[in-house]
Amino acid sequence: MKIPDALHQSLVLLKNHAFVLGISLSLLLTLAICHAWTAHRPFSPDSFTSADDPSMKARVETCHITPKFISVSGWVLSDLWPGPKASFLLTAGDGAQEVSIPYRLQERPDIAYAAHKDGNAFHNRYGFTAIARIPAGITPHIHLNITTGHTLYRMSHVCHS
Repeated sequence: MKIPDALHQSLVLLKNHAFVLGISLSLLLTLAICHAWTAHRPFSPDSFTSADDPSMKARVETCHITPKFISVSGWVLSDLWPGPKASFLLTAGDGAQEVSIPYRLQERPDIAYAAHKDGNAFHNRYGFTAIARIPAGITPHIHLNITTGHTLYRMSHVCHS
């Protein structure tokens, strides 16, 4: 069976440029993933019932807001979180412009030791760090939120950067 000339030329061209095409597609995919990871998501605290958590302690250790990005790190500690029905959300801004930003948990044995002297590795993940794109004009308010069901426990911090 003879392959038509146009198809044969296309296959030869693809074979000769497969490496460049593969690298280009890999870079494009990497950029798309990075763009999606640093994206903000709208957050509405009004959809929760606010409550106080006397056991909640937190500290924002670094916080920088530029016109396009936010960088924040610190720790949060509560009797509720980490727990099976509680989740932690890091948000920035206020009112209709409040957004949830992606974060990464970090081990903080210094905080864990002070709170759980007999704890295990599960209790070490109280630290967080985040770098995310934010909408223009966002206020420098950072909120550390713990949610359980429809209840919101939060502490706020104002960035001075």
